[in-house]
Formats: sequence, C-alpha cells, structure tokens
Amino acid sequence: MSTERETTRIVRSWLLVDEHESADRVLDMVLDQLDTTPQRRAGWPARRTITMNKFMTIGLAAAAVLVAVLVGIQLFGSSSGVGGPDAEQSPTPEATASPDASAAAIPLPDGGSLAAGRYSISDPYPFTISFEAPEGWLACNFDPYEQGVCENREVGGAGVAFLVVENVVADPCSDAGLDPAVGPSVDDLVTAISNLSGFEASTPTDASVDGYPAKRFTVTAPMTSACQLRTWITPTRTNGVGLGEENLVLVVDVDGERMMVSAAYSPALATDAQMQAVEDVIASITIDP
Repeated sequence: MSTERETTRIVRSWLLVDEHESADRVLDMVLDQLDTTPQRRAGWPARRTITMNKFMTIGLAAAAVLVAVLVGIQLFGSSSGVGGPDAEQSPTPEATASPDASAAAIPLPDGGSLAAGRYSISDPYPFTISFEAPEGWLACNFDPYEQGVCENREVGGAGVAFLVVENVVADPCSDAGLDPAVGPSVDDLVTAISNLSGFEASTPTDASVDGYPAKRFTVTAPMTSACQLRTWITPTRTNGVGLGEENLVLVVDVDGERMMVSAAYSPALATDAQMQAVEDVIASITIDP
C-alpha cells in the first residue's frame, strides 16, 4: 500500500473511532509514517525522486497537522467531547467581509479608488440608492446631489452618476436655468434635456430601474463650442460637459420622486468593456424609497 493511501486510511480510521478514544494514539500513527517513509523509490531518477519525496513529506506533515487540528476540534470544540456540554468555549472571531462579499451595501466614500462591491448613497437624496462598483473605479462625487463612480476621466474613462435635477440651462453657454423651471415629471425633464441648444438627443424609450418606470435616451454634446458647455442643474450645481461627450440618461420615477442616472463617456474613446461596465452598474441599481 502506498504511503499516501496509508496516511489517508489512518486519517479516515480516526474519523470513525469513538470520540472518547485517545487522540494521541492516532497522531503517533501518522508521525510513525513520517519516520519510516523512504527517501527514494526504486526506478525513479534521483533528482525527480528527491523533489517528489519533498512534496510527499510536506503532504504527510500536513496530514499530521490536519489530524492535530481535528483532534483539537474534537476535544475542545464539541459539546459532547472533553469538558462536556457546559464547558467554557473560546469565542469564534468574526470575519470581516469586504463589500463584494456582503449583501449589505456600504456608504459610498467621498473619493478614492474602490474595491469591487456594493455601495450606497442616501442623504440628501429622498431615497437610498445602492449599486455594484467595478474593481478599481473611483468614487466621483461632484455635488451632494450628483454622486457616483467613474474611471479616470482624464484618459477618457466612463462614469455613472446619480442626480437630483431641478432644471436645465436656458443657454448651454450660461449658468442661468429655464424660467419657468422644468416641471416635476419624468417627461418634463426628458423633453428639456432633449431640447438643449446644439445638443443631439436620441428618441426616448421606455425602461425601468429596479422595477421603477424610466425613460432612456442619449444626449451628445457638440464637437465645437465657443464656451464651456453646461447642461442640467441640481439644487447646488450646474453641470458642465466636454466637447463631443455623450451621456446615456435614464430619468426614473420613484413613487413620484424624480431621479436621473447619467453615464458619461467619450464615444471616440470608449471601449466595449467600458460600456459593458456601465451597463452592469446600471443593471445592479436598487432603490429603497
């Protein structure tokens, strides 16, 4: 019988013995195998034999350690082992879960690189938004009402932002908003954005975000401009965009509250992988009113 099979037989036999049998006897059996294991096998080249036996020795040692661990568990971790059901037991340390290993989202930080996982945004939004961020993306918070995640925008990276939009600019070369301001409905905001002077907008289509009705469309900035282009207005900021920048926009009705999701990117630089990452973030959104 091979050494590996013999070791396996010993370990298995220990698992079948009565729990009150001495653990030292089983451990000694495994240690005896370490003492009697030949350093070479007939017919194997010397160099290969040495290498293989090193791995076998390590494996046997690991088996001994495994038995010792199992013995420790049997003796000290079982309510029916030594000490009885009323014996005091050491507390088990709690594992610290990373964002992607936990079902609960963690608050999106103010900035910095993110580990892949689930993050949330709440105050000052009228609801809680959570979503999955890709590995290595950044927390990109431009405004309390415009928070999200993005790649390095300086090299043409994509980003996804969550906004509370109250109005749009009357002129993309000015910060002044429409007067009167945009109405409160989803269609009101979609129409106002689609009518931004100099911008191109696709036909809005019906969509949903976490089961809430939405309108989805794209809006593209002009390639040339005599000014710094501006678009929509949150309660505290007027948004600006770059030349030729495209935004995939979803305007969502959350039980009468309006939210906008804007995925910004450069059509000339965006890759399929970047656009898939954007779609994955959008598909992962959940909203808790």
